[in-house]
Amino acid sequence: MRGALLDRDGVLLLMDEEALYKKALELSIHGTGLEKALAVLAQVVHEINEAVRHLQVRTLEEEARFWRKQVLRVSQELRVPEAQLLSLRYYHFMRQAPGAEALLRNLKAQGLKVGVLSNTLPSLRESLAYHGLAPYVDGFFASCALGVAKPDPRAFLLALEALGLAPEETLYLDDDPENVATARRLGLRAETYAPYQRALGS
Repeated sequence: MRGALLDRDGVLLLMDEEALYKKALELSIHGTGLEKALAVLAQVVHEINEAVRHLQVRTLEEEARFWRKQVLRVSQELRVPEAQLLSLRYYHFMRQAPGAEALLRNLKAQGLKVGVLSNTLPSLRESLAYHGLAPYVDGFFASCALGVAKPDPRAFLLALEALGLAPEETLYLDDDPENVATARRLGLRAETYAPYQRALGS
């Protein structure tokens, strides 16, 4: 085994619903109310998911424009000064999954080359850096930047090629069984990995 390829969402990072709720509560004081603030933020999450699903945002520059559009809409709908929102990013409302850093540290201690392959916006590296995990990662492969998303086999092959790894010498971890099945068909040693469930003892 020479390398490991990991998913981000559900393996390394999880949605931080508490942080999202706290932000909605903070924004609601401008007069629109908590229910409206939660609905607007939920719509932003939906827009992000749609952009990722349709591979609409291909570069960091395009992502910056996309995010500015979301900020402007939130500012207008919640009557919040735009300047108060500009520094926010979607990954501020995520948190490390249980054992994520220990997992990456262990893989690196074994001398493995580590990549992260995620269906996400181009700012994959930035998201992991924000949560202190980027130093353990050798390659960052966001579906939007690749132009192809899991479970399409091409996403896996592009990541492996960039890392200089063959499928049979690569461990793959993902919380989505469909992605794991694709990886196995390609010859990777793929396993379903759900740290949150493990933390709950299930």
